[in-house]
Amino acid sequence: MATNAQAQTRCRLCGCTLDAVEGDNFELQVCGSCESRPEARRLGKPLKLVTSDATAGQTPARDFTPAEKSLARKMSSYLPIAEVLGILNERLACDLGPDAAPYTMEQLKAELGGGATAETGNDWASLRKMLARAKRDGTLDRVDEQLIDDFAVVYSLNPKQVLTIKEIILDAREDGV
Repeated sequence: MATNAQAQTRCRLCGCTLDAVEGDNFELQVCGSCESRPEARRLGKPLKLVTSDATAGQTPARDFTPAEKSLARKMSSYLPIAEVLGILNERLACDLGPDAAPYTMEQLKAELGGGATAETGNDWASLRKMLARAKRDGTLDRVDEQLIDDFAVVYSLNPKQVLTIKEIILDAREDGV
């Protein structure tokens, strides 16, 4: 039976919850389906991550620097977020010494925000989620037919593409997503 720590462990590549019954590799922290991927072979041993339990009463030594913010935004689309956190904590330890309080996963997720990430798909479910987020942010309410027509001219869209965009966005505005 998996321990509590193993039950909460996630794959470093796809983010799914690891399960010993399915043959997931807890040593490398990758699931069985990701274990054969070339990226998993390059990962090596996982970095020692700071858990939220260990940092509950501890505040990070500093906020992210502009360079670290840029690095996190750019690299989060290429690397698992845990790897990005490890890199940022290594930089922090090099700058402030090994006793500096490390960055937390919550702090990194807050910095990256809820914007578009590599996890967004190209299916209808992802499109509906994106439209709902745009509705909550107020962006969808500012899109009108004239804006879509201007967009079509700038990006040289054909009439079918314009019609599709109008159907999706204007219907979403009317339906309230």
